[in-house]
Amino acid sequence: MADITKTHDIAACHLIRKLVFVDEQGIALAEDIDGLDDQATHFLAVENGTPVGTARVLEKGSIGKIGRLAVLKSHRSKGIGAAIIRAALNDLDARPHIREARLGAQIEAIPFYEALGFIPEGDEFLDAGLPHQEMVRRL
Repeated sequence: MADITKTHDIAACHLIRKLVFVDEQGIALAEDIDGLDDQATHFLAVENGTPVGTARVLEKGSIGKIGRLAVLKSHRSKGIGAAIIRAALNDLDARPHIREARLGAQIEAIPFYEALGFIPEGDEFLDAGLPHQEMVRRL
């Protein structure tokens, strides 16, 4: 199993995101690199010394916004994405002013996030040209 830690290795996070979002899903690099990474807490999953997954958390008042969850295709279905989300939730839970976690889930990932306690909220929307659903989890 991968080790999940907070990281300042933004280059490793960007590489994973590029491989997943840009190369695999066809999202424009400019859509992924939005200028908010310097304000975020980043999580990195490392397995046998190799970065294999990442996500980031941004604070917006009493909301923790989890985003940019990406796991290399070769490492999916091993629980790494869920472990990253749990690490992000634990981090947010330790911040007393944060009341809920939110994220924009790609539509096919809704069951994954529901299994982690997130509930769909509002209407489907497009993000980077892909259909998404806002999801929320109270902390």
